[in-house]
Amino acid sequence: MRAAIIDDMDLCREDLRNCLDRYWNEHYAGEAPDAAEFSSGEEFLSHFTPQAWDIIFIDQYMPGLSGIETARAIRERDALAALVFVTTSVGHAVESYGVRACGYLVKPYGYEDFARTMDLAGVEKIRGARAIRVEREKVLLREILWCDRDAHYSQVHTDGRGVLRFRLPFGELSGLLAPFPQFLPCYKGCVVNAERAVTIDGLDFVMDTGEKVPFARREKKRLEELYSSYLFQREREEALL
Repeated sequence: MRAAIIDDMDLCREDLRNCLDRYWNEHYAGEAPDAAEFSSGEEFLSHFTPQAWDIIFIDQYMPGLSGIETARAIRERDALAALVFVTTSVGHAVESYGVRACGYLVKPYGYEDFARTMDLAGVEKIRGARAIRVEREKVLLREILWCDRDAHYSQVHTDGRGVLRFRLPFGELSGLLAPFPQFLPCYKGCVVNAERAVTIDGLDFVMDTGEKVPFARREKKRLEELYSSYLFQREREEALL
């Protein structure tokens, strides 16, 4: 989850980050949000790249560009990022519909208000739409079965687009996947998406497509523990939602 926090007040940004970290720890333990802070709409837009952010928290009242002006500039280039306004007044609520905002936090707010806003924003849907960018290609996390190395190429095995090949070090590709706990290092040069694995059968991960990803006998205990831990955490998350 990549989150941006736009507010001209240091304390307000800190409060939001603390709420975000707490929410993530309670609902998705083991997966930390990647949050960046910006003190103005202008600063954020100077670093803005379309489809690079999952959720953006925007203070309504800031020097220079207001929150709604910042949101309009975002929407001109990105139709998917979830926008949450943070403000001292609900007076701009109607305007927020024009930029398809998914949440509204009124200061002062407590953690319960924040958590309710995140639930209403559809965090699970946002997580399901996450992707990585490899070279010029965007790859949805949910379409990845496993990744491996073939000579000088890194390969991403997908369920709908076959095998995507990229000429980059495998360590760089696995680094892109490292923040997401569902990607388990199978062996040197292979990462498996536990979300798409049905079971471990002998020395193979069995994927939901029926394909098998083999691993060495010496890795069996480690991978069984990692896979079991991931399944437990997934069940815990689903029970909390």
